[in-house]
Amino acid sequence: MITNERILRHIPLRKPTALDIAERCYEQWMGEVSFTQDLANYLIDGVVISRPDLFGMARIVNIAPEGSKPEPVWFVRMAVGNLVELLDALPYRLPKICFCRRNDGRMRVYSFETLRRKAAYWRERIWAAAA
Repeated sequence: MITNERILRHIPLRKPTALDIAERCYEQWMGEVSFTQDLANYLIDGVVISRPDLFGMARIVNIAPEGSKPEPVWFVRMAVGNLVELLDALPYRLPKICFCRRNDGRMRVYSFETLRRKAAYWRERIWAAAA
């Protein structure tokens, strides 16, 4: 089909997007950090995944568990939406993934595969309960 239409009309979503939710989370839990500045930083030096139903920011960092040499892991700064889809959207897999919950300062480190398997299990349980 060919059209002479010169203006694209956006169809607005009726509910908040994952990006909207991420921004509200920053306001609530990360008061001293600007969402816009952090997003810009991750766009330059990290990975940003953004869809209306999914949003995530991650980067590769080195961690050194006690008595071992540093190893690269994914550090997830923000995740909103289906965790399995977010993990699958990362450009490649590393053996481990880490994050802090609600900026509480404690780093949680998991095997990438274990976290993905647990997320898939709970996703299935939630879908089964909702059906």
